[in-house]
Amino acid sequence: MLVDIYSGRDRQSAQCEGSFHFSSTPAPGEQLDLAGERFTVTEAWHRPDIYYRGAKFAILVTDAVEQPRTARRLDNAGAFA
Repeated sequence: MLVDIYSGRDRQSAQCEGSFHFSSTPAPGEQLDLAGERFTVTEAWHRPDIYYRGAKFAILVTDAVEQPRTARRLDNAGAFA
């Protein structure tokens, strides 16, 4: 599904960051990896305009969430610990 991504604190002040394809629609509270950065979905809504070509669903995301700086180590069997 094609989803429009908006970044900001609320819908009125949010800027469109582009459209991405998702296998299922993102839900509020879900974290997404987009272009190497991690974001949290704060709102999700359907845009039911049958005459508009493009995304019919949109999400609002917060600023990028900083990734933990811990390195994953392999155990003796070669699996991630």
